[in-house]
Amino acid sequence: MKQVYVSTADPYRNWLVTLLVIFACMSTSSAQVKGVVFRDFDLNGIRSDTLPIEVGVGGVTVLVFVDLSKTPISTTTAADGSYSFSSTDVPAGKTVRVEFEGFPTGDYNGPYGTGSGTSVQFVKAPIDNANLGINYPSDYCQRIGINLVTPCYVNGNTQLSVDKDGNPVPDDKLAAHSPALVSFPYNASGVAGSGNFPPSELATAGEVGAIWALAYQRRAKKIFSAAVVKRHMSFGPGGPGGIYITDIVSGTTATFMSVSAVGVDVGDDPHSNPLANLFGDKTQASTDPSSMTAAGRMSFGGMDISEDDRTLYFINLKDRKLYSLFVDSPAVVPTSATAVKSWDIPNPGCSNSDFRPWALKVHHGKIYIGVVCSAETSQLQSDLKATIYQVDPTAAIPVFTEVLSFPLDFRRGPTDVTTDPLHPENSCAKYDHWLPWTDVWPTPCGLGNNPTFVMYPQPLVTDLEFDDDGSMLIGFLDRFGHMAGVANHDPNGNGLYDGFTGGDLLRASKANGAFVLETNGKSGAYTGSGVGNNEGPGGGEFFAKDSWFFIDHIGHAEVTNGALSFIPGYSEVITSAFDPIENVYQAGGLKVFNTKTGVNNRNYVLYSVAPGSFGKASGLGGNKALCDPATVEIGNRVWFDDNRDGIQDAYEPGVDGIVLTLHDMENGGIQIGTQTTHDGGQFYFNNTTVPGGLLYNHKYEVRMDTLQLPALDITLGGTKPVGGKAPAGGRVAARGARQGAATPQRYYTLSPANRSNFTDPDLRDSDAKLVGGSAVIAVTSLGAGQNDFTNDLSIYSCPELVAEKDTIAVCAGISIDSIAADGTYLSRVDSVRFVVFSTPQSGTAMYGSGGVVLGTVKPDANNRAVVYKPTIDTNNNLPTIKDQYVYAIIYPTPENLACRQSSETVIRVTPSLSVTAAGGELNCTVKEVTLTGQALYGDGSPAPKATYSWTGPASFTSSQQNPIVSVAGTYTLTIGNPDCPGTFTLATASVTADTTLPDLQAFGAALPCVNCTATLYAEAPGATLLWTGPNGFTSTEAEPVVSTPGEYTVTATGVKGCKISLTVDLLPSESDDPCLNHVPVCVPIAIKRIK
Repeated sequence: MKQVYVSTADPYRNWLVTLLVIFACMSTSSAQVKGVVFRDFDLNGIRSDTLPIEVGVGGVTVLVFVDLSKTPISTTTAADGSYSFSSTDVPAGKTVRVEFEGFPTGDYNGPYGTGSGTSVQFVKAPIDNANLGINYPSDYCQRIGINLVTPCYVNGNTQLSVDKDGNPVPDDKLAAHSPALVSFPYNASGVAGSGNFPPSELATAGEVGAIWALAYQRRAKKIFSAAVVKRHMSFGPGGPGGIYITDIVSGTTATFMSVSAVGVDVGDDPHSNPLANLFGDKTQASTDPSSMTAAGRMSFGGMDISEDDRTLYFINLKDRKLYSLFVDSPAVVPTSATAVKSWDIPNPGCSNSDFRPWALKVHHGKIYIGVVCSAETSQLQSDLKATIYQVDPTAAIPVFTEVLSFPLDFRRGPTDVTTDPLHPENSCAKYDHWLPWTDVWPTPCGLGNNPTFVMYPQPLVTDLEFDDDGSMLIGFLDRFGHMAGVANHDPNGNGLYDGFTGGDLLRASKANGAFVLETNGKSGAYTGSGVGNNEGPGGGEFFAKDSWFFIDHIGHAEVTNGALSFIPGYSEVITSAFDPIENVYQAGGLKVFNTKTGVNNRNYVLYSVAPGSFGKASGLGGNKALCDPATVEIGNRVWFDDNRDGIQDAYEPGVDGIVLTLHDMENGGIQIGTQTTHDGGQFYFNNTTVPGGLLYNHKYEVRMDTLQLPALDITLGGTKPVGGKAPAGGRVAARGARQGAATPQRYYTLSPANRSNFTDPDLRDSDAKLVGGSAVIAVTSLGAGQNDFTNDLSIYSCPELVAEKDTIAVCAGISIDSIAADGTYLSRVDSVRFVVFSTPQSGTAMYGSGGVVLGTVKPDANNRAVVYKPTIDTNNNLPTIKDQYVYAIIYPTPENLACRQSSETVIRVTPSLSVTAAGGELNCTVKEVTLTGQALYGDGSPAPKATYSWTGPASFTSSQQNPIVSVAGTYTLTIGNPDCPGTFTLATASVTADTTLPDLQAFGAALPCVNCTATLYAEAPGATLLWTGPNGFTSTEAEPVVSTPGEYTVTATGVKGCKISLTVDLLPSESDDPCLNHVPVCVPIAIKRIK
């Protein structure tokens, strides 16, 4: 819950803040998907707000894919790692794929756990804990049982067993028997003792001599240590180039090598000077003059190991170079110079080229190197400077980049405040600044006329660490700590002096990619414990409690010794120190500071007033937390690939209950682990689920026996058993035709592997391939902490389609109302496309070209797909039924040929019928007409099956094909098709009547004389004539010649058989003289019309 604190002094402000709080709450309540990205330092899948404190990670891109969408909505985590998507982005009830990308370089998924998913998560809105833990592998440290390791120094020659007089040294005084490398719990505090965090001895001084730098090979649990020049203490058996290896488990130590064996010159042993007077008795003083010059200038400076545990990096103080030494893991002593590489460390602009490197830190793939300008030639404090370089040693040409540089001329607290009022000139408090390097023994300070305290703070950047926010922690060693001892001689063999060292601890915050040194006790957003104390850059210091109190006053203001340890998530830095606990003196141990406040959390003393120890003169070397290597996991999901595309879509569910096995492919493929998918198809092989854990960079196979699939009914709603045993042949396979089976078996198929439609395809693809009867994912584990959750496996089942009707009979010319198909195992994205072909299709040919698409429809909730009013041509001019073939197919076309299922509906179109009808003509001779009707197919051939129905004038009806009628008029013939009841074809026939009489004219005549002839006349166009008269006279001529007087009749018969007759007279002659030539006389003629 967000808390807001409001003053009541300003009512308007109160109102405004209240309003803003309401808006914030409204905004929060509307968030449908939210969570946080955090650093899972301890890799337990749960965010911790105690040690380790697991901070949020800002700047991570979060993408959500909602339901079917393939277009993401994105946001970026805030500085505290939080993110959210509103209900506008993700409506409630929707399934969502949440992806996280853009991790800081080198970061990986933390393990799956109750408080953290993986970088691809499948959730349903609303959800408020879609969290992700990430981490940089080398930032990991186990929660329990963390130990620290540090070197301890002892006065004397660790390789001799005699004293200065040549006598054997008793065991209690023998320098070689003193502990030189010890371990103790991380949370140690107080003064070490049998009842309080007693240290464990890992190596004796005889085994390692003087060492400072440490590098921990996590996987092998072995720590490397490197020689250092320390006046009054000899090297170990490896000499100035000695590197030692300690087995943390067994507690044994051995010389690993001397780098001189591979051609690295770190200088000659200064302790070999005959004037050194170093002997085996740790209680005897020595001179060791050559070490005054050698300290900080030869042998080893810092050392660290690559994050893969295979390469040591170290600083050669003699040639001021960075070296890499390939040792592999487990470590093997390199014997060839080819195992060594080196790079010159640049001069950061120091006067007279007086630069001195030491610090070396491997951090997040880069090496950081600390260098100081020593001013050893100029002896000017103004020439003192510290510089930090960054370099990538794996680059083709490594480049040293300066990331921080600052002067060292600021006032510090004095190493010791001892002041004799009677001899103020001998005050030690004057040593309150860093001083130029010198090999000259300083003037003693302290009490009395002949003080015996010696100090001369000379800067060395000896260690670097990085806080969780990226800030740099910088440890300074006072070089003089390696030039003096306790009750030991000056370089000329005179006196007995106690040396003091005054290191420092600074913080540089990181802002916009750049480091900024603390100033006046403030560092970035944090304020330390020494603001304004006049002891640091800008007049204050962040870590101000680096002092020693004696009784009730400060005795030493700078007690740190420049060795640092930091465990991510703990917000505290451990630094070596002298006199770390009040009132405990001549001691060496550790101080622990809070990196956000500068407050001193706790202190631990390893030795105090111990014979042969170095008291206040840098009695301890570097320190290192023994963090285990991060474990490694592989996984992570089996899902049902509903749309068969091999990509994990938001709506596609995981499949629980699938048994997966893990096989070691570098050990004959033996099975070493089993996982049953859970919580949405997830599976993980790790140190918990695989006895003995996973090996790094090792070849494995994840296998799924496909025989278990047919026993599962997998749908978008979840997975449930179908009961019974899986039938034989139920393995994943390409399917053949099986629609005719009485009980079709559901088959599952592996999705196509290595598909994606977005960036980082491995996040969401399927990786399995079918090998025999198993789905197999070949995977090689990565390095420590490099969890690989990209090993996914998906299955799907091909859809089925069954035609609702195998055949649809349709009458020609009649549109089809609908065609339907029922689907099974259809994807949410599947549509059903109906395609019509004129010929039957086989196999998957119906998915090709050549057909006509009738429509593409989405199935309903019952997976029924219907295309309405399909535009199928139902005309049929053939004398037989015309078949057309409609196929329901899946759309878009499935990639897998076996999934290109279809159903067939045959459209049977009956032949179309036409009709002819004919009547006739009624006339004077034809009194009845036969109506003729004929049903015809489209090709003109007679249709044998038809019904006939005639209607006509005077309520005439007839079901005969050719009825007889006697009434003129229009007759309608209706043809019925017995195969298509209710469909009719019409035609009409006309019956006409024609009784028109011919137009007849006739004329008689008179005989001019006895025995004369005369000509009759008749005319009837288009008709035939027939004359009859006396004495059986007949003639068909229009103008017959006659001689017998009397009545003559002419009959005209028309073409339709209609007749008309006229009668004319032939008058006799009025003269009896047969020869008399008379003039023609017109006589009246009587004409009688006869019909």
